[in-house]
Amino acid sequence: MRLSIITDTFPPDVNGVALTLRRLQSELTKLGHEVTVLMPYQLYEDGLKEATKRIRAGEIVSEPVPEPPITIQALPLPGYKGLRFGLPSKQLLVPFWRKPSNRPDLIYVATESPLGFSAVQAARKLNIPAVSGFHTNFHTYMADYNLAMLEDMAADYLRMVHNQTLATFAPSDDVIAQLTKDGFHNVRRLGRGVDTERFSPNLRDEALRAEWGAGPNDPVMLYVGRVAPEKNMPLFFKAYDAVKADHPSAKAVVVGGGPKLDDYKKKRPDIHFAGMRKREELARHYASGDVFAFPSTTETFGNVILEAMASGVTPVAYNYAAGKAYIRSGENGYAPEFNQPDAFVHAIRQAMDRAFDQPLRTAALETAQSLSWASVADQFLDDLRDIVENWEYTKDSAARKQTTPAL
Repeated sequence: MRLSIITDTFPPDVNGVALTLRRLQSELTKLGHEVTVLMPYQLYEDGLKEATKRIRAGEIVSEPVPEPPITIQALPLPGYKGLRFGLPSKQLLVPFWRKPSNRPDLIYVATESPLGFSAVQAARKLNIPAVSGFHTNFHTYMADYNLAMLEDMAADYLRMVHNQTLATFAPSDDVIAQLTKDGFHNVRRLGRGVDTERFSPNLRDEALRAEWGAGPNDPVMLYVGRVAPEKNMPLFFKAYDAVKADHPSAKAVVVGGGPKLDDYKKKRPDIHFAGMRKREELARHYASGDVFAFPSTTETFGNVILEAMASGVTPVAYNYAAGKAYIRSGENGYAPEFNQPDAFVHAIRQAMDRAFDQPLRTAALETAQSLSWASVADQFLDDLRDIVENWEYTKDSAARKQTTPAL
């Protein structure tokens, strides 16, 4: 199968969408499929700069950012330094896909930006089947950025874009149920895996813990993700304050960058803010924590939960998305009732009481080890084949009706 992926984000960006798309591209390519990634050209330039830096540092760069075959421009995303959204590019995409050597069997639109919507329009013009991915609850972010009055408008736009494709892929059952309820058509599941070679408890680093001020017996409460309004970080701080009453030697570490980083660093000098970490450094940070605290209420999945579990760290996350799918409270982590702050704090206190409970951490690791990206790619392919076959059957039926005389 020849597949085109349209996206505004891809490594070297560090976020769940970018890393998911990279893994899908890698797994599908291993299976012999041709995958072209169409993204803003600036991402490719960023990737070249990062690869050059890593090569000069003596690292091996095994997965360079693919050079886009066409130059798509982008603008900065307000509130997120370094992130961009692609501009409408139908006038570029149509002639590119019209050439037989470039025409894909199917188009996967991963982001609903002006670039993504223009890709849907181009696909319709050229009669190429297109599907889409619901990776981010953008409309629910509006209130966090003082734009609550735009939430309904944003939701209507997302539904309009997705319903012009043959199917929408979402990462968890509860998101599928919500999208279906909200009027999205033909919503299917595109799950997530985790790389248990990259993320491993074997990477636990006592020297790194010492940098955090944590000794071997001091429990560490960890957060990994964007440091942004929609991630509900004040609840992380509240939970840490409660933990300190139980465990005065406990430490808290926040890994990630974002628009609230500088503000939180000033307000919480008692917490170690490690900033953005990538690859091996990120994996070491995960493995060196004890309890992973994830208070977000806006996820479509939450890849970081699986990465923490693969690192042998006890996860605490609300009972929805990945938390609902994979955490069994008291057995391999804690999943308090959704959007109940007191329940979340209580769960954190329980987890920190068991910070060095090896059976709990081993159960988290075993859960992660059962979730491979290869199986995710296989299921995705099965769905894509089914969609294309139904589309071709429907198209052929319509053609027959037009050419068959009425009796």
